[in-house]
Amino acid sequence: MTSPPARHGPAPGLWRLRRWSRAELLLAAVLAGSAGVAWLLTSRLAMPDMRVGILTGGPGMDGMDGAMRPWPAEAALFLGVWVVMMAAMMLPSIVPFTAYLTRLLRARGAPTHGLLAGYFLVWTGVGVVAFGLVRVAEALVSPGVTAVRVGAVVVLAAGLYQFTPLKRVCLRHCRSPAALALAHGEAATRGRWGALRAGIGHGGYCAGCCWGLMALLLAVGMMNLAWMAAFAVVIALEKVSRRGEAISRVLGVLLTVAAAVLLVQPSLLAG
Repeated sequence: MTSPPARHGPAPGLWRLRRWSRAELLLAAVLAGSAGVAWLLTSRLAMPDMRVGILTGGPGMDGMDGAMRPWPAEAALFLGVWVVMMAAMMLPSIVPFTAYLTRLLRARGAPTHGLLAGYFLVWTGVGVVAFGLVRVAEALVSPGVTAVRVGAVVVLAAGLYQFTPLKRVCLRHCRSPAALALAHGEAATRGRWGALRAGIGHGGYCAGCCWGLMALLLAVGMMNLAWMAAFAVVIALEKVSRRGEAISRVLGVLLTVAAAVLLVQPSLLAG
């Protein structure tokens, strides 16, 4: 019988650098370098309307010029920048997943190139949903108190989600090498599309773990580099730190309290 993944942290073997091969260390360096390039591209590609959200400017503010572009062009731009942003924020935290599955696939002679493609395919789908939500907010939410209260509801939803069973399941999956092997190992080695399926599967768990934080990022400013950096650090700590589950709960408390304050006193940001 297979033992369950560790509750308080990932299996240490995957995280000890002395157990990583040179190829795996090189892969980690490439992913880290790619994340750095993605951060640079994010700073270059972000339009003014992508740097504010309903809590930090609100739809209809002067910088929100997205409505001036035809929606197909706006959607294409949004999704392109969204994928680059996801690469910047997520690549460092998926190094263990990529290294572990790459090791397994190479040991069985299976192709590995579909891992990241499947992972970012999931986040592209999330980006489609995010674009729709942004357009709805631009059309229906007016700046001021209403925008702050809508934003506060988003903060509250993100905070409460941190305590749900689904969040715990997704987070433990992302944190545990044993869970990676059980969920993806066998499927990843089957056929030419195995790695793609494994990447999609892990991307689904990652989206389940982080969707609340991504919704919150939309509310404060999707392409604001300071907020992006803060959220990237939180995501990495949740997934890598031995106290990741405790960090997740503390974050939930902080977000819930902040939402309550904004619902009671929207004037704190409405001005």
